[in-house]
Amino acid sequence: MEKKSLTPEEGFDIITKAILNFKINYKESAKTFLLWGWILTLACFSNFIILKILQSKEAHELMVGNWELTGLFILGNWVVFGLIGFIIQFFMQRKIDKNKKVYSYLDNYLTKLWQVTAASFFITILLCIKLEIAPPPIMLLIAGIATTTSGLLIKFRPLKIGGMTFFIFSIATTFVSNEYMALITGAAIICGYLIPGYFLKSAKE
Repeated sequence: MEKKSLTPEEGFDIITKAILNFKINYKESAKTFLLWGWILTLACFSNFIILKILQSKEAHELMVGNWELTGLFILGNWVVFGLIGFIIQFFMQRKIDKNKKVYSYLDNYLTKLWQVTAASFFITILLCIKLEIAPPPIMLLIAGIATTTSGLLIKFRPLKIGGMTFFIFSIATTFVSNEYMALITGAAIICGYLIPGYFLKSAKE
């Protein structure tokens, strides 16, 4: 049986439908995207507040010379928010997967991309602890690569712009102290995740 070759127009239609199907699925998954945007933003701002409290005169007298205790407060803050996020996502994702009606190759590709990105975040944290350097510059760079790539693949401009803002904020974090680094990271997540997430949630199919 002779195989039928696709015309350029037919090939373009297939690619266009794949992108459209992915946009529909990504719109259905926007709640998860926004969930982590809010979780990480709140974690950043609470991290800033904790550092300011620990730097107050009274707290400083108690904490002086005890940087390990300061680190435990900061780590505990991120662990609490992270656990809350994973618990909510677990139940939310089950509902999304149950109701998902359209699948595409882009779905699988983007899922793998963000799985690798999550692994990169974890490895980055371990390396930064070992090297005793602040994680935000590298974390924002990785987030920018994954977010910009996602935006380019689905041809969604707010996501592309949001991804590129991560690069700018990544550079900006190298010019400030640790507590203000948390504020800049929070602003980066708002611009890179939350704003594009709301645009994608309200986008027309």
